[in-house]
Amino acid sequence: MNNLDLLKIKQLLNRSLTRMDRPTLERLRDSRAQALAQYGVRRTAPAFAWAGKTPWQTLGHTFSGPQKTHLWAVAILFIIFLFGATLYSQQTAEPDTTDVDIAILTDELPIHVYLD
Repeated sequence: MNNLDLLKIKQLLNRSLTRMDRPTLERLRDSRAQALAQYGVRRTAPAFAWAGKTPWQTLGHTFSGPQKTHLWAVAILFIIFLFGATLYSQQTAEPDTTDVDIAILTDELPIHVYLD
C-alpha cells in the first residue's frame, strides 16, 4: 500500500467514527486497551544484560516444573545417544593394517605375526 491508500483508509475510519454512538466507542476503546495490554511491549536490554543468565533466560523463557524436567530428560537422552554413537563407531572401525601390509611387501614381518 502506498501513502495515498493509507490516507484514504484513515479518512474513511474517521468518518465512520463520527456515526457511532457513545457506548460503542467506549467498548471499542476498552477492547483496544485490553488488546494492547495482552500484546505486550518489546523490551530492549543492553548488550551485556544477558551475562550470567542461562540460555533459556536469555531468550525470555523461564523453564520450571514439568518443562524443566522435560528439558533435562531430552539433554540426558541426547548425551546417551552421543555416547552410544561413539561406542558404535569405535567398534565398527576397521583396524589399521597398513603397517602389516607394508611389512609384507618389504618382507620384514615381525616375529609376533608368525606366532599363533
